[in-house]
Amino acid sequence: MNPVRSMRLLLALLGAAVLVTAVVMLPPPAAAGLLAVGSAGFGVAMLRSAARDQTAGNRLRALGLGGGALLTGLGGTASGVAFVAAPGVTVDDVPLAAEIPLVCVFLAAALYLPAVLRPQQRREPLARLRVGLDTVGVATCLMFPTWLMMFSDGDKRGASVTAILFGGTATAIAAVAGVHAIRNRAALVWCGPGAALSLLGLTALVVGLDHPENANASIATVVAAAALDVAAALMWWGAVRVKPDAGPLPPVGSEPAAGFPLFALPVLGSGLVVAYHLVNGGTLDSTSIILATVALLAVASREFVSAIVLRRQADHLTDQGNRLRSLMFGSSDVAMVLDTAHAVRWQSPAAARHFGLSDQDVLGRSVTALVDPERAEAVHEYLSDRIADPQDHTAGPPLTVRLRDGFGRWRETEWTAGGADPAEPGRTLVVHVRDVSEQLEMAQALRQSAHLDAHTGLANRAGLVRAADPMPEAGALIVLELGGLTAIADVHGTEVTELVVAEVAKRLRTRMDGADVPARIGETRFAVLTHGGAVRAHVLASQLVTVLTTPYSAAGTDAHLSARGGLADLDPGAGMDEVIRRAALALRAIRTGPPGAVEWYDEEMENRLVRRSTLEQDLPGAITRNELELRYQPIVELPGRRPVGVEAVLGWRHPTLSLVPAAELLPLAEELGFLGELRRWTLHRACRQLSGWRRQHEDLWLSVNVRPRELSDPVFQAALETAMATHLVPEEAMVIEIAEADLQNDKDHDLAGQLGQLRAQGMRTAVGNFGAGPTSLSRLRILPVDLLRVDRELFGQPAGVPGQVGAIMDVTVTLGRRLGMEIVAQGLQTDDDLATVEAAGCRLGQGDLLGRPLPAEHFEALLEQHRDRSTRGQAPRP
Repeated sequence: MNPVRSMRLLLALLGAAVLVTAVVMLPPPAAAGLLAVGSAGFGVAMLRSAARDQTAGNRLRALGLGGGALLTGLGGTASGVAFVAAPGVTVDDVPLAAEIPLVCVFLAAALYLPAVLRPQQRREPLARLRVGLDTVGVATCLMFPTWLMMFSDGDKRGASVTAILFGGTATAIAAVAGVHAIRNRAALVWCGPGAALSLLGLTALVVGLDHPENANASIATVVAAAALDVAAALMWWGAVRVKPDAGPLPPVGSEPAAGFPLFALPVLGSGLVVAYHLVNGGTLDSTSIILATVALLAVASREFVSAIVLRRQADHLTDQGNRLRSLMFGSSDVAMVLDTAHAVRWQSPAAARHFGLSDQDVLGRSVTALVDPERAEAVHEYLSDRIADPQDHTAGPPLTVRLRDGFGRWRETEWTAGGADPAEPGRTLVVHVRDVSEQLEMAQALRQSAHLDAHTGLANRAGLVRAADPMPEAGALIVLELGGLTAIADVHGTEVTELVVAEVAKRLRTRMDGADVPARIGETRFAVLTHGGAVRAHVLASQLVTVLTTPYSAAGTDAHLSARGGLADLDPGAGMDEVIRRAALALRAIRTGPPGAVEWYDEEMENRLVRRSTLEQDLPGAITRNELELRYQPIVELPGRRPVGVEAVLGWRHPTLSLVPAAELLPLAEELGFLGELRRWTLHRACRQLSGWRRQHEDLWLSVNVRPRELSDPVFQAALETAMATHLVPEEAMVIEIAEADLQNDKDHDLAGQLGQLRAQGMRTAVGNFGAGPTSLSRLRILPVDLLRVDRELFGQPAGVPGQVGAIMDVTVTLGRRLGMEIVAQGLQTDDDLATVEAAGCRLGQGDLLGRPLPAEHFEALLEQHRDRSTRGQAPRP
């Protein structure tokens, strides 16, 4: 044991021994004063805890009770000292030893009562009336026997009367406040009775010291002093050690002490005193009769009020019972009360209504006999755990169990433990059983509907992803896109369209093997997950495209669809969503191709499509971001190597994809509807450069490549005229060029008329890259063309046939001149190319051999170089 604690225990034992010895040896009043020191000690302890904020409850309560206990102890001690030191001293005919505790009764009540009456209790009117009647009844029951025994013979002493009347009232208030407490009840059930006992002890001390000649007065003073110590200990415990609301707060209107026998001891004591007094020849004076009458009226009134409250509570319980009964009969949950052996002690009426389980079939049997044998062990463990500790599992997850109903069918149920039966806690368990069969069936139906297409019954995208989990090591995904559904809806209506879609699903199913999964993943897209190899998947895709394009007979009409197929290999590392995306990319790659095409996904295809998508997204802002550029490639007069014309070559300097050439840029701009704005920028920039160069080179002309549909576009015509007028470019300096590849797509354009209109305005026309396509010279005969730019395909030197190229070029130059066209050799790259075209009599040439496309300032330097040489009479280098 700790030495310090051992020393404290030894000192406490020595002090107790000294105190007992002193009490035995001293006169009773002096011994009572010495005993009262204990109350002062507890008061000091309470004040010290309150000062250090070490109380479990309210500090103000601890201060009030501690001050009262300290004052009571000091007053009791002072009265003992006065009895010994000044036995004959009186104050207004009251012995000094009695006057001191009498004053302490008033002061202690002033400290005790505020401490035990706070906080304010929430009570209904009847409850407040009952508390008041209890206070009156207890006070009169305390006053009546004392008055009867001591003052009924006529010897009424002022100090004793005052102490009994005031002390009895204060004692009753403190006792009732503690017993009837609702808020802070855990602390007040100690503090209230403790304060009442302290006040009662002080009152007894006053009466005993005021009647020293009475034989029982000495015993009364010692008992009163001991009561002061016990009362102080009770108050210390309630104010310092007990949390005010350690238990749950009762609801408003409830009375925890409504049934407490508060009147039992006072009334019994009063009855015994009356009987003793009357047996010994005593009489009842008027004051005793009044006090007895008040006590009896208080008791009767209190019982009457209690009867009213009990009646109301009974009516309330009856109403609650009826409600509970209706809930139990109408509830879809079955409640069962089980014992420790899991036998059913009671079941709610819902068991017979919902499960067909009668009491005769269930009561007394183990509940595990009603469940699926495979789950019996789990049910036994579940119930055993909850019976052992019902409070720890009441909020746990429910247990799903198959239960056999009274008709022999298995029902899916959820079991939830509701704690023990309040009537038999620790030996029972309440279990709530809910039928969830319909919920599970509905959830299953919802899960299926979430993975199925509502119209076709095929798997939807989510169902397809689920079917591929886990994804097989080998296999392919076919994505089919149907064309023509919108046209069918426009012509025949949505009903026919729905019939056609249903027929599409039917045709897909008929072509599936057992392991294949057809799905509808979009309005016009279907998919097939096949576990076969690449060859089988390609064959299946081709067959499906053929089957789906066969005419559909629906509602007395024939409908036609087109179909394309995209395929992608299954990749366990990528996931099904990625595989679907890849197959969709393969579809996109053949979007502009003929119907019925089937294409596999590959990475190069994705790169091309990603490049295309990037260009589509970035092109609209290319002019604003100054990413477009014009380069100028010279068209040279071959005999003198002098630039006589220039071709404006448009390019797009993309920030991430480097240079995008015109052959890729212009078709993209035309498809996006951005060609007009692009052309305006090109015409203004090129015309401005040409205008500046023509100040020194008056015969220089500009060739601009356009697309056939632009010639019929009023916007292009206006842009061309505006650019030429703004920069003062004459019509004869402008050459409008059409690529030979575009001549094949002029079915819907009056190309000859449009070119003729340009010639009528004074501009020249040209056909570029002639020889790279199937256009014949006879086709050129009907077109108003001034310049024919021959592609290198006609004059390039293939290996092994050098002589044939020259002959072809000779024929081309001769026929072109007869048709009135100037021939330009386009794409000159080698000296052999140059020798061939010069031998054929071609006067103009263009190509990397003569000059690559240059920035404007470099082309201007090239012009100055040739002008200087011409001025000095030097022959220019080829």
